[in-house]
Amino acid sequence: MKFIKPKDINNLYETLDNMEQQYLLAGGTDINVQIKNGTIRDPNIIYISHLKELSGIKEENDLILIGATTSLKDIIESRIIKKHIPLIHKSLQNFASPLIQSSATIGGNIANGSPTADVIPILLALDAKLMLCSKTTTREVFLKDFFIGYKKNVMKNNELITKILISKNVEYKYQTFYEKVGSRNSLAIAKVAVAGIKKVSKEKITDIKLAVGSLTEYPRRLFKVEKYVTGKTLLEIDFNKVDEYLQQEITPISDLRSDKEYRYHVCVNLIRTFLNE
Repeated sequence: MKFIKPKDINNLYETLDNMEQQYLLAGGTDINVQIKNGTIRDPNIIYISHLKELSGIKEENDLILIGATTSLKDIIESRIIKKHIPLIHKSLQNFASPLIQSSATIGGNIANGSPTADVIPILLALDAKLMLCSKTTTREVFLKDFFIGYKKNVMKNNELITKILISKNVEYKYQTFYEKVGSRNSLAIAKVAVAGIKKVSKEKITDIKLAVGSLTEYPRRLFKVEKYVTGKTLLEIDFNKVDEYLQQEITPISDLRSDKEYRYHVCVNLIRTFLNE
């Protein structure tokens, strides 16, 4: 194993440019487990937690920018997040233990690409973007377009997530929803997670974003369900149709935590609850 600590952000980009395969380490709550269980072998580790350009929360015009190495604890306690994006503040209250909250980073939770990642469904519902940077390029990618398979994403080998971008006004006049179902009330890995925002005018849903976690190979938006319910009142929604579209979009699995039938029915019930609110 090779361990590298870049002296500054430019040194980090040069290191990424000159190294074929590497893993970025900030909080280490995911990567340390993977090294111990042998999922990752003989890794090149680049430590990035000390680079101030990658952390912090700030407002910029109509956006909230969250640095990739910002801890979940700092996000939960942020005045800016509480004021402008209360969905994140409320939804992450039961995320892991205080010790893990202090170590785990938002960028790591995303980049690890776990199907059970707590942060990703929330950010998908908020239509967040990721800023991906390398030595010579900077580009923004919607989180909904970031994953392309199980633990696979669109990042190039010399890129990293530097910031998460969220609209400051995304919750204005919207109803929000987040429910994570696990084996206990806190410190649990999700069996099913559903996040959503919707705008209702004259009893019709005029805009809606729905996202799920622990139901597919990576958390994702439910575009077909969203399209079907948009423009309809609750009385006009045929839940058999919702069920039909949902089956096209998710493929729950059975594992040690739960079986696929349970996951599917819980997901249906949570979506129904949100639409009925």
